[in-house]
Amino acid sequence: MEPLLLSKSRLNTYCLCPEKYRLTYVEKIVPEKTAVPLIEGSALHHIVENCLVYGKTVPNMAEEASREYWTNIAVQETEYADEAGFRQAQEKILNEAKAFLEKIGPLNTWQMEAYFEHPLVDPLTGEMDESILLRGFADIIDQPEPELTRIIDIKTSAKSSSLEQGNRTLELTVYAYLLACEFGFQIQIPVSLLYLVRSKEPKVVWLNSLRAESDFVKLYGSIRHIATAIRQGLFWKNQGINCLWCQHQELCFGKCLAA
Repeated sequence: MEPLLLSKSRLNTYCLCPEKYRLTYVEKIVPEKTAVPLIEGSALHHIVENCLVYGKTVPNMAEEASREYWTNIAVQETEYADEAGFRQAQEKILNEAKAFLEKIGPLNTWQMEAYFEHPLVDPLTGEMDESILLRGFADIIDQPEPELTRIIDIKTSAKSSSLEQGNRTLELTVYAYLLACEFGFQIQIPVSLLYLVRSKEPKVVWLNSLRAESDFVKLYGSIRHIATAIRQGLFWKNQGINCLWCQHQELCFGKCLAA
C-alpha cells in the first residue's frame, strides 16, 4: 500500500474543511483561473525569500526573482482583467518587496525552501509508521546566533496577526518536527513567523517561539487522527467564512456564493 502523503498544506486544508481536502487532493480538481491575491502573495513571498538568501551575492536579485516568478504565470490563466493589469501588478509587487526588505534588514540565512521528508515517528517511543509520510518545504533556515538554527515561515497578510499565532501555527510545528526527526525530539527548535503586512504603510511583524517535545507529541497524535479520518473517507463541508475565498466554492454552493 502506498504511504499516505501529508504536508502542512494538506493537514491545514483538512482541518479547515475536509471537503476541500477531498476536492483538492483526492479528486485533484484544479481551478481554471488562479485568484489574484494568491498570485501576488506568492510573488511577494518569492522575491523576498530569494533576496534574503541570495541578495548579498546576486546583483539586482529582486528584479531577477520577480522576472523568474512572473515568467511562469500565463495571464489568461489568472483573474487579471487584461495584460495591462497584469503588468501593473508586477511593478506593484516588486516595489512592495523592496520596501519589506528594507524593513527586515539582513539575516544570517543559509538555505531557502529546505525540503524535509520522513515517515511519521512517535516522539516518545521512536516507533516509525511508514504508512504515513510527512514532508514539507521550510521557507528559510537561518542562524540568528552561532550554533543556533531557526526555521522561518513567511506569510503575507492584509493585517497583523495575533502574537499567539507564532505559538500555535501548525506549519512551524510540522517543520520543527521534521527537523527533530533527524536530530532527536528532546531538543528545542526556535521558529519564527515573518509577517509581511500589506497595509497602506508596509509593516513587518516577527512572531518568535519555540517548539519542543510536548509540541511534537501533540502533532503526532493529531496527524494520526487526521490520517485515520482520511483513510476512512470522512469528508464533510465545514461551512463558514473560509468558503468565501475557497477555490472550490462553486462546486459546493453554486455560483450564488461566488457572486
